[in-house]
Amino acid sequence: MIKVSIIIAAYNVEKYINRCLESLINQTLKETEIICINDGSTDRTLAILEDYAKKDSRIIVLSQENAKQGAARNRGIDIAQGEFITFVDADDWVDLDFCEKLYNAAQKYGVNIAASSTTRDYKHVVKNHLKLTDECVYKGVNSIVQALEYNLITHSKLYRFEPIKDLRFEENVLYEDAPYTIKAFDKCESLVTVPDTTYHYYSNPTSTMKQKLDVKKENDKISTAIQLIRYAQEHNIKLSLKYSLVYKDDHFWWAVKHYYTKKEFYLCGIKIFTKNVKYDNVKNFVIFNTACFGDVLLCNSLVQNIKNIFPESRVIFVCDKNWEDVAKYQEGVDEVIIYDKKGAHRGFFGFIKFIKDFKYKNIYASFITYKNERNYAAAKLIGSRFVFMHNPTKGKTSMQEQHNKLLEPLTHKRIVDYPIKYNLPDNVVNPLNELNFSNKYIALCCTTKQKVKDIPLEVAAELISKINRETDCKVVIVGNGEKPKEHAERLKDLGCDFVDLVNKTTLLELGKVLKDSECLISADTGTMHFGYSLGVKTLCLFFEQGTNHLWAPKEDVYKHTILLNDDLSINNIFENLIKLRGQDE
Repeated sequence: MIKVSIIIAAYNVEKYINRCLESLINQTLKETEIICINDGSTDRTLAILEDYAKKDSRIIVLSQENAKQGAARNRGIDIAQGEFITFVDADDWVDLDFCEKLYNAAQKYGVNIAASSTTRDYKHVVKNHLKLTDECVYKGVNSIVQALEYNLITHSKLYRFEPIKDLRFEENVLYEDAPYTIKAFDKCESLVTVPDTTYHYYSNPTSTMKQKLDVKKENDKISTAIQLIRYAQEHNIKLSLKYSLVYKDDHFWWAVKHYYTKKEFYLCGIKIFTKNVKYDNVKNFVIFNTACFGDVLLCNSLVQNIKNIFPESRVIFVCDKNWEDVAKYQEGVDEVIIYDKKGAHRGFFGFIKFIKDFKYKNIYASFITYKNERNYAAAKLIGSRFVFMHNPTKGKTSMQEQHNKLLEPLTHKRIVDYPIKYNLPDNVVNPLNELNFSNKYIALCCTTKQKVKDIPLEVAAELISKINRETDCKVVIVGNGEKPKEHAERLKDLGCDFVDLVNKTTLLELGKVLKDSECLISADTGTMHFGYSLGVKTLCLFFEQGTNHLWAPKEDVYKHTILLNDDLSINNIFENLIKLRGQDE
């Protein structure tokens, strides 16, 4: 029987992993398994782990792409077979009787956690981090927290696996220890302190945690601190003051300590006064996109990422007056602010008016989602703490992915290529109802900004005829502007039978027409984005080669879309239309 599963997350620790493993394979308790998760190391860490595994059958080595310590530990938890589990950092080590003494003490008293002393070792200097002198039993989470002097670190403890088998670390963040530990204490409810054996914490100057506190680390530190405080509040757990410190704004001669319920102001290290103000965890994010219909829609994946990574944030969308409704009903957008570049905000004085009238004064970050120096200047002048500007990427990266990547400098968390989503209001009426039109229909958008991308007139005419002859659907042509109007008139001259809605819908009415259709066929990227953001089955036609990688939907992200950019013959378009209509909802 495996008594203890030892889980090690290892990332670029070739200098230290031997010392760690030697302390574990030579434990006086032999009934152990040592689960080593190589977290995408680029040095010799993996090779060293594999060499040890060949010599000792208790060592299990798994590898993954770098996903931070939480994800690596979770993978170890998933396969652990021991009655107890413990976590050892790859640059630390333990006394040779560590597992045996902790295991025996936990079994002796029937408790769920056993804890050892810890030291902090650096350059041959050893400091007691937590010195335990007596073997004492504590019951209840508050007793446990106080007994360990509010030492909310995961290592130096043996946990009975059963009470915490479903508990996992938050992934893709730093500072994940304390929220996990407080939850483990709460679930386990009993602990024994074990003197005379020690966990040796090595203060590694090259470790991730010892590097300069950049914005990603700062966000992680604040996020996990708030998680810890809220969990403690919800479960009536008393924390020391240091754990209610969310963020410290430190400068050369002054500092502000932001606690969860107050702020303390310091001058030259002396506290001057305190304000009883709750920490404001709402982050205001501004997305600037004053381009066109489709460009505004393609920002929605970025919006959803912001909302998922910073769930208490406010997302403010700045767009052109024409596209207010495009931004307003996107998933995750809280407010739309208009930049009316042809009206109220025209020219230099209009720009100044926009800055003066901008009502939010505490902007955490702004994203300029296509290269625009005016929007960049606006983001700076409204006081954005961080400003990230889109730089076109060469290669096959889609515009949607390029927008998403603007968030990467702010977070360690994984950025997801979310399908863009548009929430059409329920009260929008389909204009086809006024025409007493009740047939099934296929929406068709033929024209784009560039003639080379349009569906050729003869192709459109033959496609309409084929749909009318061989399906149970009617064709409804949509679009806005002189060009689609002219194209529709020429199709009528050719005797094509369709319903003409060009220039006859508002944007929301167009959305309702698309949503009620059997399928959308579009050469215009903005219209196709609108279609699949509404969940409409969409056949995307790219008659001009070379831009589809930027603007076309990825079929693995958007399940009910088909992209055609090679064989654009009538038969192939029609066959894929039938295929698309036959897909399950």
